[in-house]
Amino acid sequence: MVDQGYPPSLVTYNTMIDHFAKAGKFDMAMKLYNDMKEAGYRPDQVTYSIMMEVLGHSGHVEEAELVLFEMEQAGWTADAPIYGLMVDLWGKSGNAEKAVEWFNKMIHSGVKANVPACNSLLSAYLRLNSYNAAREVLQSMSKWGLDPSLQTYTLLLSCCKGTEQQQQIDLMLSLKGRIEHPAHTFLCSFLTSEPSDTRSLIRHFFDCMQFEEQETKRGFADSLIDFLHDSGLKSAAGHVWDIVVEKSLYPRAVTDKTPHHWSVNLHVMSIGTALVALLRTLVLFKERMVTSGVAPERVYIITGWGRRSRVAGASLVKHAVESLLNSLGSPFHIDGANLGCFVSKGKPLFQWLTEPQVEQVLVF
Repeated sequence: MVDQGYPPSLVTYNTMIDHFAKAGKFDMAMKLYNDMKEAGYRPDQVTYSIMMEVLGHSGHVEEAELVLFEMEQAGWTADAPIYGLMVDLWGKSGNAEKAVEWFNKMIHSGVKANVPACNSLLSAYLRLNSYNAAREVLQSMSKWGLDPSLQTYTLLLSCCKGTEQQQQIDLMLSLKGRIEHPAHTFLCSFLTSEPSDTRSLIRHFFDCMQFEEQETKRGFADSLIDFLHDSGLKSAAGHVWDIVVEKSLYPRAVTDKTPHHWSVNLHVMSIGTALVALLRTLVLFKERMVTSGVAPERVYIITGWGRRSRVAGASLVKHAVESLLNSLGSPFHIDGANLGCFVSKGKPLFQWLTEPQVEQVLVF
């Protein structure tokens, strides 16, 4: 466009900055922001909102806060999404006090509280195991007439770990909106009794969630499988995995790169979900080899930490997978320089999968 003599407009800059931000290329987003100002454009509310997100998600929350102040000085007024973003950024940084401060600023400015902002504040408290404060957020939602969302239940479910698990479950099951969310009914049935037909219950719930976005459903499924795995309910965790795969919530988790190259991608899953997904997929690979009589040339396990990964630092999933594979004497090994990828040839893999001690682990 530029080569053809058409200078980029403010909308073009906003679009490009947003795309680079979503791709995680924050340095390039910042460069375009500076180029835009040097070109004589004044940022609008959209620009400021994008830059706050860019700075916040790259670990510069204080700088994101300064951008908001700059926006207000330029004559723009913060709205609910912008206030909610600040609550979310400070909460994820571990500073619940600042998250509360921005939540209160939103209320005092006359902007009504909404479910996403409440969820961000709830998440901030749950990260710090502040269950009384979390309960107050849930009570305030009820007082303001705000119905919990699937994300609300995902947050509550993801905190159910460790010695305080029962307290956390009680907090979750105490939550009811004016219109009871399907997740509440599902979790009450699933966690407080032994369902007679677990698969039917899970399938019915995800059928009811057709109106939800795929990413939101996937987040809930991940938290549920992780919780069930940690609670020793591995059979139920396996049922959930089977059904969410059937519902295409993890469309790239199990792929055939070619008929001779199979892979399971555990990228950005929780530890419990990754282990359940791996074991169920190994069963699937074994069944394929038995049915076809043909073993693939190579099988890959991608754990989400390697040369092509966006995940920063060491991966807990990678270490959990490596520990499991080593404990069972698997034929998988690290794929050269890609430290987050394990690889095996098909024939040794099939022989390993038919060993009695391995078959016992795979049956759950």
